[in-house]
Amino acid sequence: MMLKHPLYAGYYVYGRRQEDPRRKQPQRPRAGRMVVPQEEWFVLLPNRCPAYISPEQYERNQERLQANRVRADAIGAARGGAALLAGLVVCARCGCRLTVHYDGGGPHHTYECVERYTHYGEPRCQHLAGSCLDRFVSEQVLAALEPAALELSLTATERMEQERTELDQLWQHRRERATYEAERAARQYHAVEPEHRLVARTLERAWEEKLVAQQQLEEEYHRFLQQKPRVLSDSEREAIRRLATDIPAIWAAPTTTDADRKEILRQVIERVIVDVQGSSEQVKVRIEWIGGSHTEGVVIRPIGKLSELSTYPQICHQVQVLTEAGWAAVAIAQALNDAGFRPPRSTTGFRAEMISQLQRQLGVKAPRPRVRHHEWFLPNEWWPAELARYLHIPRGTLLHWIRQGVVRARQLNEPLHRWVVWADEAEQERLRAYHQRAIGDDFRHRWTDASLAEHP
Repeated sequence: MMLKHPLYAGYYVYGRRQEDPRRKQPQRPRAGRMVVPQEEWFVLLPNRCPAYISPEQYERNQERLQANRVRADAIGAARGGAALLAGLVVCARCGCRLTVHYDGGGPHHTYECVERYTHYGEPRCQHLAGSCLDRFVSEQVLAALEPAALELSLTATERMEQERTELDQLWQHRRERATYEAERAARQYHAVEPEHRLVARTLERAWEEKLVAQQQLEEEYHRFLQQKPRVLSDSEREAIRRLATDIPAIWAAPTTTDADRKEILRQVIERVIVDVQGSSEQVKVRIEWIGGSHTEGVVIRPIGKLSELSTYPQICHQVQVLTEAGWAAVAIAQALNDAGFRPPRSTTGFRAEMISQLQRQLGVKAPRPRVRHHEWFLPNEWWPAELARYLHIPRGTLLHWIRQGVVRARQLNEPLHRWVVWADEAEQERLRAYHQRAIGDDFRHRWTDASLAEHP
């Protein structure tokens, strides 16, 4: 109430709370009263009452209270969540502020534009993972603060010396108070008549107590000066200068909380405008600094599908060309990684399994490797190791299928009695699908077959 009511700033106001007929309730005379905006007040006269704060301070308080509200049109107060840009991110399409959504209450968060969805039922404008955007903006802020490192060190040094001067003044006041009390006790003792022995002994004891307290205070003051002198030493100045120049270390220190980082960002950033490029991984970011300048860049956000990548056409072209040229899937994956392409949700780059799946989606058939046929080989027969390598499945899995009768295989009439497997193109597709089946399918089929056998 003290922060909101203009009476504490010396204003006389009438009509601050008015009745809204739409909120009026029967048999409740004071129902429907609400605070209206300042321009709708009936009377507002300054300097009519004793003021506790100045009108300028009152206006600043109202602006701060309005900015701290959790609304779409306000930046909001800096809280302890992991989202460093809460209240600063603005949608480039509709101009609304993006809200923060935490996944399961953990540190992972996303920025979502849900203003039109909430009020008009329209689709969400855009959303993106928050960690990548926070990382990009934090790097830009740290880079912008590097030129101010010397000024920060000088300011910190002056502030430290000012705090020590204030502490020394406080100690001086305490010493003056102790000296005054000791001298006052001495004057009282000397002013007593000699015949008043009981009063003299009481005053003498009080004087001794004041002298002991004064001596203890002087000893504490000298210890304070030894620990923290008035002027900073050269080593302390060097430590402050080193800390000020190493801003990234202070930013990443465990003692620096997320609320502290948010306060730093809000001191230099006015807003961050984001524009997700379709469903791709690219996000155009425009950082508008306090003062009028701006910085633009592109942030790579995580996505779930390979087809949503902005480089998906180039990847498909490279896979098709290299497959027709006779390259193996492993070589194609290595070539894409060397060219700088990266798949979604992977930190190790492309793998041979991804390339084989993409080849099937594109309808591109990899050339069959050269097989050294034995004189007893029939058409479409393979060595197990070569077929497993071609299908990108473990060799042990294929041998297990041979023992279980999943594939058509036979043993050669030779001293080693080696196995050969028959697999044309249709059989190869069947084996790929069988390898990607759910783990529990075999057990469900066995249970179903056993139930049908018991209850025909």
